[in-house]
Amino acid sequence: MISQDRAEGRQVLVVEDEMTIVLVIEDALLGMGAQVVGPASRLDAAIRLAKEAPIDAAILDVNIRGGNSYEVADILASRDIPFLLCSGYSDWAIEERHRDRPRLTKPYSSNELKAQLLQLLNSSATG
Repeated sequence: MISQDRAEGRQVLVVEDEMTIVLVIEDALLGMGAQVVGPASRLDAAIRLAKEAPIDAAILDVNIRGGNSYEVADILASRDIPFLLCSGYSDWAIEERHRDRPRLTKPYSSNELKAQLLQLLNSSATG
């Protein structure tokens, strides 16, 4: 089981195209002892990492460079890799097949991100 406030050595894919948000996410992950995979700011890079990289979890911005990250989410789901969807939109904007996934509504705090990620990693480690 993962420590309650640490994610030591866990590999976390970050898919986000806003640099200020990337910096906040990276700071939170590094503070938890996690290793950042990416970050990917373009869909092609995110897809490649989702298919090939060793990943324990992922944080996906739903809207990325004029598209969306649902293809990345599908790849991660097929690999049984847990992920958080991040969006400023309401539930109706999330594609139905991913509405039951853990989600952070923008803007979110570092503490909210840490809590959600630890819950995700702990549930995947026990489930």
